[in-house]
Amino acid sequence: MTRKFSTLLLAASASVFLVACSGSETSLESKAADAPIDTLSAEALEQKAAEAANQGSAVNAPFNAFLAKYVAQKDGINLIAYGKVTDADEAKLEAYIDTLSNTDISGFSDDEIKAYWFNLYNAKTVDLILDHYPTNSIRDIKRPWNAKRLTVNGQEMSLNNIEHDTVREMYDEPRVHFAFNCASIGCPNVKTTAWEADTLEADLTQSSIDYVASPRGITVDENGKIIASEIFKWYRGDFGKNEKEVLTYLSQFAEGRTKAAMQSATKVDKYIYDWSLNVAE
Repeated sequence: MTRKFSTLLLAASASVFLVACSGSETSLESKAADAPIDTLSAEALEQKAAEAANQGSAVNAPFNAFLAKYVAQKDGINLIAYGKVTDADEAKLEAYIDTLSNTDISGFSDDEIKAYWFNLYNAKTVDLILDHYPTNSIRDIKRPWNAKRLTVNGQEMSLNNIEHDTVREMYDEPRVHFAFNCASIGCPNVKTTAWEADTLEADLTQSSIDYVASPRGITVDENGKIIASEIFKWYRGDFGKNEKEVLTYLSQFAEGRTKAAMQSATKVDKYIYDWSLNVAE
């Protein structure tokens, strides 16, 4: 896909306008992941979802409710209880995806556009897993990223079309890699609330900090060797011209011993990635 295609897509017509968030991201984030799903009653989960639905923009209310109800954190990883999702909640998620798919974003700001694509990608990825659950990995699904499973304002699109041919094509912004979640343990966390334009800049930075600080992102072993996510190998050109530049760029999101090691290193010693499903048992 080219920039021309992206421009045409952004100009496509529909009828729903995405309103930016004016709520408190921090408070909603803490509510969404403050207790294991298995410890909450059905009534408590419904109340949690209802409270989350009242936060953020109106169009994102269904996604906020879904995330609040089914996302739980364990060892710093946001996991989704795919096996507990009810038919009714799956239908609401699909309706949310349809709403976004028919939203005219031609007049949106850059932050509104980014938030739109992040939410559509992440919601559709969850929906894809639900359609094939139980599964051990998204890679067990046939053509998970290349099959055109979405129709966005009349244009058939795949998840790769969204991430690589649209967002990465339109924006020279390495941090977008920390916003897309591919339903895997090795991926940056799925955000516990929908992405919103008003908090996008701060949230992108925080997502970058969280991922670089996690063992899935960057680790410095006892010998000072650097172990990094394969994301920084696959998309090296987005972060720098070589491994040293990549580490220098990423070091702004690190601190302490890790930051110092990244700033002095000239290469990555080992790349890792865990494709296991990000499922809350």
